[in-house]
Amino acid sequence: MRSHIYLLLSAIALMNFMVGCASSTVKVHVEEPDFKVLEAAPGGREAWLDNPQTFAEDKGYDVKMNYFYVGEAKSADKRMACEKSHANVLDDIARQIAVFTDTSIARASSESAQADSNQTTGASQVSEETQRISTQLAKAQLSNIMEKKMYWERRDYSQNGGAKNLFYCWKLVYVSKQDVNNLVSRATTMKLNANAELKAKVDQKLGDIDKKYEEWQKTH
Repeated sequence: MRSHIYLLLSAIALMNFMVGCASSTVKVHVEEPDFKVLEAAPGGREAWLDNPQTFAEDKGYDVKMNYFYVGEAKSADKRMACEKSHANVLDDIARQIAVFTDTSIARASSESAQADSNQTTGASQVSEETQRISTQLAKAQLSNIMEKKMYWERRDYSQNGGAKNLFYCWKLVYVSKQDVNNLVSRATTMKLNANAELKAKVDQKLGDIDKKYEEWQKTH
């Protein structure tokens, strides 16, 4: 009899323990922003701030002919912040093209037969040069950047010793795919022409690199 009572008490204790574990909550630390939003554009934040191309597709914008990008800038003056955000799109496009070109060349180099350490080093050092090439090309050739949407916030960072009045401005813009694809092709060609050995190893593996940029751009 005692053994039955012991087993019953043990079972009850186990059940209470399991219920206690199930009912307990796990606290997840969420980092608080280091600023307060004092004022913002009507309508609030939208999905285009994080993924402009997907947003454009969902909204039915002309994604067959255009790429969509987001420019961002900050300033103590709202007008200046928004003007700079438009100008910064050129730098963002150039940076994306440079990263894509670097990645494509590095992948093609790693796939080439009998790649040695010197080849790998050459591919990994592309970044700075390709960034320079891409920036020069973008600023020279991308003049037709059209604005689609804008969002701004006035922020207060004074709680952590920062500025008390700072404007952030974002712009959703679109650029002709043909213009951007031409930049991808030219940036790749100029980079490879500067390194004949690398060009000989990867040229045939790159294929229509400008067409591949479209798929890559959707996730970056």
